[in-house]
Amino acid sequence: MFFLAIRAASSDLVQAVTTALVTIVVLFALVVVIGITLLSRRRARGATAHSAAVGGSTAPADDSELRTRANILLVRLDDAVAQANDNLGYAIAQFGEERSHSFTAALAAARHDLTESFRFKQRLDDSQPDTATQQREWNARIIHLCESAERMLSEEAAAFDALRQRETDAPTQLGEVRMLVVATSMRVPTIQSTLAALAVRYSPAALESVISNVSRARELLTTAGQGAEAANARLVDPLATDVADRVQDARATATRAVRLLDAVDALGATLTEQSDRLTRLVSQSRADLTEARDARDSAPDPASGAAIGSAVTGLESVLEPLDTASPAASLARLEGAIATLDGALASARNQTERLEHAGAALVGVLVSARSQIAATQDFIASRRGGVGTDARTRLAEAQRLLEVAEAQSDPVAALDTARSSATYSRDADALARFDAHR
Repeated sequence: MFFLAIRAASSDLVQAVTTALVTIVVLFALVVVIGITLLSRRRARGATAHSAAVGGSTAPADDSELRTRANILLVRLDDAVAQANDNLGYAIAQFGEERSHSFTAALAAARHDLTESFRFKQRLDDSQPDTATQQREWNARIIHLCESAERMLSEEAAAFDALRQRETDAPTQLGEVRMLVVATSMRVPTIQSTLAALAVRYSPAALESVISNVSRARELLTTAGQGAEAANARLVDPLATDVADRVQDARATATRAVRLLDAVDALGATLTEQSDRLTRLVSQSRADLTEARDARDSAPDPASGAAIGSAVTGLESVLEPLDTASPAASLARLEGAIATLDGALASARNQTERLEHAGAALVGVLVSARSQIAATQDFIASRRGGVGTDARTRLAEAQRLLEVAEAQSDPVAALDTARSSATYSRDADALARFDAHR
């Protein structure tokens, strides 16, 4: 009997322990599930916040936020349009209707977007029931219209702020222009002396592009000085809104004078470079003639010998006599004669010799092409609208071919391209001068 009681008590104890263990496991499982759920929600909220931050704007998470944002932007745009209307009146009074045209157009477009936004808002507020999709679409449309219109008005307001700032800065800018006119005027005697020295060494044809630059620069500086004084006189008028434009015109005129004087210095450097190149090319050509005569005498066939002989005669006629007072023209004739000789000798030279000779010739032709392009650019820049599209088109092609030649790895092909560039630049120069003298 005693043992039976002990067995019963043990059974009850086991059952109680089992029940407690089951309860603990169930509670632990519930805690884990709740923890995972909370963690997932927290991560979802974090991902939404991160996405909004990266996007640069806060995207409405639900229809309520979308509606709230649309209402805020609609009120803000309504106030912005009213403010812009006042600002436009000030702008027209200060700068005139013509200079305020873009602001007027922007305000008209913003008013149109505002009206359309209010129309969508009215559809949302009327008694007719709207689907959830319609509400989202119309609120999104209000947001888009309001944001784009407000951005457009802000840009125009910034433009007029910059315009007003120009007028505020006009006195400082005017002082800089006056200093530019004085400094450039002080350069005129020096450039006049440089031009006189160039005239002693080089022909009138070589100096044709800059021969009138000093006198034209003097005229431009006089005009710029007068424009600066006129702008200064307008400073005392509190209603004047054209001071900045007058200062800018004076600066542009003085800058043209600077370019004219710079062109004289640039041409002097170019002519010196061309003269040095001409001296070296003459020496090289005399050595080439010795080789060419040997090749003529040992030509593989009569036709090749005759072609080499004709090219030799052509090069000799260019070398004797040589006009050093017109280095650009002499270089063009000499390089043309050398090119003819190269073509005649091509069949008599092996490939290695051709590449070596082309590489050596390429250096000089590139120098010539660059110099001619630079001179033509200076001529066109100093005459602005006085040169037509034909000259500018050929100059652009010369520049393009020069870039191609500089990038080519095959010296033979690069040499041909560089020669084409020089030809186009000479054509551009001739057309530019024709236009300028019409």
